[in-house]
Amino acid sequence: MTITWPSNTTTVIDEIRDAIGREVTIYTTVSGLPCTASGCGLDPVTDLSINSFCTTCSGFYWINTVSGLAVTAHVRMRNVDIPVWTVGGFIVDGDAQIQIKHTITIMNAVDNVDYFLVDGKEFLKKKLSLRGVPTVNRIVVTLEEKEG
Repeated sequence: MTITWPSNTTTVIDEIRDAIGREVTIYTTVSGLPCTASGCGLDPVTDLSINSFCTTCSGFYWINTVSGLAVTAHVRMRNVDIPVWTVGGFIVDGDAQIQIKHTITIMNAVDNVDYFLVDGKEFLKKKLSLRGVPTVNRIVVTLEEKEG
């Protein structure tokens, strides 16, 4: 018996996610932005600022900033929907799980993520799983709430 997948599988999954999904922001560090402060320049030998007392870059010349990418995700808090049973009992695997659309841009952001902002809480990536048949069309990320 041959299984034939519907041609609109990805479209249906995207429509469901859009209907029930919530906004999740993926924060990544963007590095390599040059300091534009007056009197600050790049020393090509040390790759640091020529002004070690620059108040903008603290003498490093390169400024790191955090950039956020907002995506729609199916969010499940406290991943108890999928219990992990062991001889010792029940283990909760992560504090939340999100399912998002698979695109190159989103995959790059997830690979380089600093943290996720879900429902006003910050989470760290614990596990990543690519899903979809016949081709990958979604990303499932298990998250742990950031402490502190």
